[in-house]
Amino acid sequence: MQTIERLMKVFQVVFEESVDAAKITPESSLREDIGINSIGLLYMAMAVEEEFGIKFTNEDFSAIRTVGDVIACIEAKC
Repeated sequence: MQTIERLMKVFQVVFEESVDAAKITPESSLREDIGINSIGLLYMAMAVEEEFGIKFTNEDFSAIRTVGDVIACIEAKC
């Protein structure tokens, strides 16, 4: 399974019906396009860390703005 497919499953679990994973692209902004708030970003980060077996640093977390940023960070750490 590709990184983006696994990430979409994480989004579905974390955000349930509040996020339509079918409409998410790598260019989607986590805050503006998807509507994830600060707490949601934290929950997403924890779920991504668990799913992919990685650990985000504070620098990683502060640089993530889009779904593509999340994917790039995951792939750099895997």
